[in-house]
Amino acid sequence: MSPAVSLTSPPSPVPAPSAPPPIEAIGLGKIYRRNVSLRHWLARGLGLGEENVSYDDPDSVAAVRDVSFVVPKGEAFGIIGRNGAGKSTLLQILAGTLRATKGECHVRGRVTALLELGSGFNPEFTGRENVYLAGSILGITHTEMDGKFAEIARFADIGTFIEQPVKTYSTGMLMRVAFAVAISVEPDVLIIDEALSVGDILFQQKCSRRLKELLDRGVTLLVVTHDTSFVLNMCQRALWLDQGRVRFLGEAGACVREYVSAMAAIAGNAPAPTDDFGALSVVPLPAARDLALEDKERLGCGGVRVERAWLLHADGSAGSAFRVGDWAVAVIMLRATRDARAVSAGCELRNRHGQVIFATGLRVAQRLIAEIPTGQVCVVAIRFRLELQPGQYSIDLGCGAAAESENIWDRVLNVAVLEISNAPDQEVVHGLVRLPYEIGVSRAP
Repeated sequence: MSPAVSLTSPPSPVPAPSAPPPIEAIGLGKIYRRNVSLRHWLARGLGLGEENVSYDDPDSVAAVRDVSFVVPKGEAFGIIGRNGAGKSTLLQILAGTLRATKGECHVRGRVTALLELGSGFNPEFTGRENVYLAGSILGITHTEMDGKFAEIARFADIGTFIEQPVKTYSTGMLMRVAFAVAISVEPDVLIIDEALSVGDILFQQKCSRRLKELLDRGVTLLVVTHDTSFVLNMCQRALWLDQGRVRFLGEAGACVREYVSAMAAIAGNAPAPTDDFGALSVVPLPAARDLALEDKERLGCGGVRVERAWLLHADGSAGSAFRVGDWAVAVIMLRATRDARAVSAGCELRNRHGQVIFATGLRVAQRLIAEIPTGQVCVVAIRFRLELQPGQYSIDLGCGAAAESENIWDRVLNVAVLEISNAPDQEVVHGLVRLPYEIGVSRAP
């Protein structure tokens, strides 16, 4: 008798649970009370009462409001924002040096934090002694630090000052030692708060190279910085914090563009208007084909709006292919959807890494349009020379207006891609740009 045949399929293997992310923030909030009683401090010491504090309590100030994000292993995550936005408070909560009022966070693995410059260093100790002190705080034995010290001293590169008291160090020297220690102890998570902005350019470049090596090895990086180029070059994602709230969370390039656009709208239109709308000359629109803007990503409220745009050669023909040294013309037709004062318009040229290679406009030239009535149109033409390395570049176009506290703006991202090439007989450009230069050769006496 043949064995019975089972009509049920064999059980599929259960997938292994994925490891939890190194950094996880869930509804984090930090609220400071203005006037507190002894009863409050006693309750806080017992771990009671703070969860009932409201963000809208008139007797309190919220430094961080309901912030949530996750950073997976091996990712570089940037946090940007204006001074007072709550960035450093958020980092202190994640680093464990500050207690959150609301929410929870989890930072898993060995954590190294560079927060306030020199924090954790004893000013009376020498650099060598502070290196061993920092290692012991992180649970590294004296013997293990013996094996790491030579590399730390070599990376810090402060010479014999490593044997001098830290109180004799400059801020740059202190940062060198602190960073050298932080990267040498094999962290799983590295948290940095503006520390890299202190050093000289050569040390900053060395730090960037080492950070990329750490990321390649799976280290998770969380950095607060005002250096948006660092975020563009190093980070995969970023968070824009504004008055304690998450204003944008996503891809680093998009986050930086939105942040920079908003800051330009707030503060960029300070020069006094010089052009009266009624006195502007009337010129025909370009006869060439305009750019397709319908499917492009936009930022801003659209109070003034880029309605049409052209990318032209010097002869007025449309095109996106240029030779090194050619003149390009970006033409922007903007419309005011409501009365707009102190109006500007401009362009930004970016390389494949998202770096701004060139940016200009009416704001830069301090030549704003005094006022554009609702429904009226202006045309701004920007002519610039492409003294750039061959390759592809994207161009953003935008406009904005500011009057007192009111700011309206519009930015169109990646409206066109410029392809720049070298003619066979042209000089090769080494580096990002080709600057005007002179070379002299002579004989020594």
